[in-house]
Amino acid sequence: MRTFLILIVFYLFISAKAQQTLKDTIYFKYDTDYITMHVEIPKHLYIKDGSGTSYGNFYFTEIKTIKAPNVKSKVACLKKFIRSSKFYDKKRAPKLNDYALYEEFEKFIPVFVKKTNGIKEYILTDPSFEIE
Repeated sequence: MRTFLILIVFYLFISAKAQQTLKDTIYFKYDTDYITMHVEIPKHLYIKDGSGTSYGNFYFTEIKTIKAPNVKSKVACLKKFIRSSKFYDKKRAPKLNDYALYEEFEKFIPVFVKKTNGIKEYILTDPSFEIE
């Protein structure tokens, strides 16, 4: 009986470890025309295509900023990425399904690449969603 209990505990421990998955990092250019930050809510990066607070709003929460030399990574355009996705439909209102986009971004670690005075800053973010 004792052996059986030890095996069950061991199995549960292994199962819990198997649930932890590694996330891929995705790099986006920090586009000030598409990304907005409000003075009242620092460290929240909102996108222009967001549906607004009545439907729920998707945004990125800034976790950490790292100033580093050039890291070789492919940098994508966030606006093109979102508008070409299955979550964006310009024929309906609201155009963006913010919650579905949030669920998709939960699979990644979004990093924004911002160039300031010739030095690249990497802004590590976490996708967020809220309804007011």
